[in-house]
Amino acid sequence: MSDPLSRRDFSRRTALAGLGLGVARLAGGPAPLDTMNTPSPDATARLDQGDRLAADEFPRQREGIYLNHAASSPLPQRSSDALRGYLSDRERLFHLYQTGTQDYALPVLQGKVARLLNVPPELVAFVPTTTEAMSAALNSIEWRAGDNVVVPANEFPGVIYPSLHLARRGVEVRQVPVEQHVDLDRVLAAIDGRTRAVAISWVHWLTGHRIDLARLGAACRASNALSIVDAIQGVGAVPVDVAATQVDFFVTGSYKWLMGIPGTAAIYTSPRFLEAVVPDRAGHASMKTSVYDAPHIEWLPGAARFQVGGTINAALIAMERSIDLLTEVGVPRIQAHVGTLLDALQSRAPHAGVRLNSDLSREHRSSFVNVTTGDSARDDRIVKGLVAHGIIVGRRGSGIRIAPHLHNSVGDIERLMDALQRIA
Repeated sequence: MSDPLSRRDFSRRTALAGLGLGVARLAGGPAPLDTMNTPSPDATARLDQGDRLAADEFPRQREGIYLNHAASSPLPQRSSDALRGYLSDRERLFHLYQTGTQDYALPVLQGKVARLLNVPPELVAFVPTTTEAMSAALNSIEWRAGDNVVVPANEFPGVIYPSLHLARRGVEVRQVPVEQHVDLDRVLAAIDGRTRAVAISWVHWLTGHRIDLARLGAACRASNALSIVDAIQGVGAVPVDVAATQVDFFVTGSYKWLMGIPGTAAIYTSPRFLEAVVPDRAGHASMKTSVYDAPHIEWLPGAARFQVGGTINAALIAMERSIDLLTEVGVPRIQAHVGTLLDALQSRAPHAGVRLNSDLSREHRSSFVNVTTGDSARDDRIVKGLVAHGIIVGRRGSGIRIAPHLHNSVGDIERLMDALQRIA
């Protein structure tokens, strides 16, 4: 009998070869805009070296099967190396001040995020978390009593709670009922002449259901409402042209599909958004003026006015290196690869005793699914049982959340479904 781990490694190598991941380490600065979401020639040059990504960037993933990227992602080796270098340099801070490298160069990451989203760099800034960003966006609107905000009823807490908090200012919070999936038609139908904002996720945190951002952006502009979008569950796994969607505020975090560590989130603010709001907080990083002169409120242009100060350098460094990896591979290629894995999961689901809570249609699929046996207690036992098999998934909502990424293979999905069949 062959070794299961050996079979898994062979399947992984085969799948990664299909991605064209030959060379794990590439040097150089940001890619041009038209190549940011296209794999580099080096990344596709040698299909027979497809196992290099797993070996070089995710060596510890051979210890088991990680399928919980919708919660947090393992760190690529290049990002881990960069963090070690940063911590080592912090031990010799005197040297950093001598060389002028004590501060992280935000414009470098700003440019890479801008190209990933296809937006101008000056409209990108960094804040500690997506939740803080959503709260800042909603609280920066100059609300009047009787105004309303529209939000799906089962949104992620980082979206729903900042919305509910507006009630203290006399704002009507319109929670749109959700059955199995967010119905964008129902969300847009809730907009009226007093709607100032729609707060919503691009990809739903429970099911992976993806909404049409372009429809959202167009409808909000037609109604003179602001579209405020939490995109943490999509960016890095699903290509997006934010400028084309016309959404007003768009935020993604560092530690899920962008494969960094917690501690930073990237925001995009449209010119329309900047004209309509006044930031609800201020700091040295958001001002044109200096405290060494005569300090007064004069906001920096663009999104930087939401960047209060005190950035977490370690999170920024890890995020930059991980984005390099994602763009070398190409986000469209990652999407296609993960789509193959989800198709394999869907085909095996009936035999494994589970059904999908997710819509895998091309229009609404993202990068993860939710499955269930139909029995909550049984789902709990399955998640715990999978850990014993070296397989990590998430327990969310009414089922089991399965979220693969670029380093996973069809072999990983087969082992997952085999284990589900035995446990269920």
